[in-house]
Amino acid sequence: MPGKLVFSFNSKQIDEFPLDKEVMTIGRKEDNDIRIENLAVSGHHAKLLTIFNDSFLEDLDSTNGTQVNGHNIRKHPLKNGDVIVIGKHEIRYENVNSAADDDTEKTVLIRPTAQQPVYPSLVASNDIDYEPAKQPESPPPLERAKLQILNRTGAGKELPLTKPSVKLGKAGSEVVQINRRPDGHFIVCLDQPKGSAPPRVNGEYIGPRSVKLDNHDIIEINRLKIEYFHAS
Repeated sequence: MPGKLVFSFNSKQIDEFPLDKEVMTIGRKEDNDIRIENLAVSGHHAKLLTIFNDSFLEDLDSTNGTQVNGHNIRKHPLKNGDVIVIGKHEIRYENVNSAADDDTEKTVLIRPTAQQPVYPSLVASNDIDYEPAKQPESPPPLERAKLQILNRTGAGKELPLTKPSVKLGKAGSEVVQINRRPDGHFIVCLDQPKGSAPPRVNGEYIGPRSVKLDNHDIIEINRLKIEYFHAS
């Protein structure tokens, strides 16, 4: 089960919110999923992404920042017991089922590097930093799904979707995540740096929603095109 946020003000608990949506926002404006009416809180202060039992917190370039356990964060995987501070509110993340420490979900790493990294043979070095997991014997159909790069230097390269979730992108470009559910693969936008084109599926912007992928769907990440294949 996903976790919840327990809000306190002046050391007194005032409310709690279950993280029952894949994407939730916190801020002062009325269109947020969790609204905090406090001038120390930005209009759209932070975003929460919940995937399976795990939640990830991202500061949305807020004026006063977002803290977790006393440290300012940009993005942070939440663990049971983490204490978040937004404005003058203290928020405790509670989720005994959290697996944020488990590296088994971290199939793909997107990170800026000072030097040209060494990439696996399946992936073009200029497009995606991808660490494929070992493929199990006789995997179920969903675990035989894959992505194929269609253009640029990595054209023709294949990326097997062998894990419950993978992230795609490049430092300085938007980042998307593909999650495997019992009824298929779903793509969600995690980040979109200013000035970059938003990610699309078959020419349609993903936006804040989660989009189910169908066989031969075309994913566009900036100028990179990737085709999704579902092995039947």
